Amino acid sequence: MKSFPYQKELTIAGATALVLILVYLLVLKKPDDSGYLPPPDLGVDKKGLSPYHKREVNNTIRKHMRKVQDCYNAHLETKPSVTEGKVQFDWQIQPDGDVEKAELVNSDFNSPLLEACIQKEISSWEFPPPPDQRKNTYSEFTFVFRKQENLPKPEDLAPQIINTPNKK
Repeated sequence: MKSFPYQKELTIAGATALVLILVYLLVLKKPDDSGYLPPPDLGVDKKGLSPYHKREVNNTIRKHMRKVQDCYNAHLETKPSVTEGKVQFDWQIQPDGDVEKAELVNSDFNSPLLEACIQKEISSWEFPPPPDQRKNTYSEFTFVFRKQENLPKPEDLAPQIINTPNKK
């Protein structure tokens, strides 16, 4: 086979160029930006809470707190000796706002009925869709319970009409 001048150098340069092109395509090239949405800036605070958690998640929890309180009241009927404590749950909020995997983290009550009741309630909640629609959003909450005695009856909290003299 007949060789031509600088054949060795041209072969090395060609191989080097191929390697550099592969490195560029596989490692250095930015992904195509069409259709790519960067994750939203959640702007979390010092406690790691995003505005979504502070508003939408907390509002949804507050909206359903009466049902969670009903779970606690039912617990007090079966075990009146343990009157205060905390129950912590965590769960994931799916992109459509439904709850997935509500799980007990910690409980001071050691009451499977109370914990199952709260878990069932949390699992039925529907949250507003989270800002990052590509994945589930993690959330947790610690419910603090304390038996309160001698509370005023609801009718005692109603506004009272006070007789005032008629001015003529």
